[in-house]
Amino acid sequence: AEVGESAMEERVKDIIDAQTNPTIAPYAKDGEAILRITAKARDEEEANRLIDPVAAVLKERLGDAVYGEGETDLETVVAEQLLQKQLTLAVAESCTGGMIASNLVEYPGISAALVEGCVTYSNEAKMHRLGVKAETLEKYGAVSEETAKEMAEGIARTSGADIGLAITGVAGPESSEGKPVGLVYIAIAYKGKTEVYTCHFVGKRNKIRERVAYTALNRLRKVINDEA
Repeated sequence: AEVGESAMEERVKDIIDAQTNPTIAPYAKDGEAILRITAKARDEEEANRLIDPVAAVLKERLGDAVYGEGETDLETVVAEQLLQKQLTLAVAESCTGGMIASNLVEYPGISAALVEGCVTYSNEAKMHRLGVKAETLEKYGAVSEETAKEMAEGIARTSGADIGLAITGVAGPESSEGKPVGLVYIAIAYKGKTEVYTCHFVGKRNKIRERVAYTALNRLRKVINDEA
């Protein structure tokens, strides 16, 4: 599961409470949960000697929820993984409206990995561009595990990418198809297997969309890592 700011703090609360120098401060920024370690020291070298063992304990406690340190952000980590492993990606987005592709495009050189990004918002687009079956949409709805699966497989197949990532959900402010605001399905098709993740988010429309984008990138990061 993804680890938000409050869950992250709870996991390492005993470590935070035990520290006086360095100090540890959890906070959230742009959808990411961050731990800031601050040391009081004579110089940078001494500060790093104080910080390094604390950072190591935090990383051990949080496990694979940690994806970077310093100024590294999630889209950079995912972009570098794709490029290092020479994997290609195509993205089909509904409720995120191109946000995932836009985040990845922030990384220079991502064109070697990001084949295509499609905003397949309507049912017609899901059928005509991705090959989602009309009966799937009629039986399960656009916001469903079944539709997400066909979207991911469709974007991978039609683009020729190694990985297909798809998003469908309800960002709000109103429910859709009787599905609640914040219900989102993230699907990743890779090497003949498709995983679908059911997520529930709270907040206003744009905040939900941001959290979906980061969650999808984090899921992609974990899928790629599993193949390492």
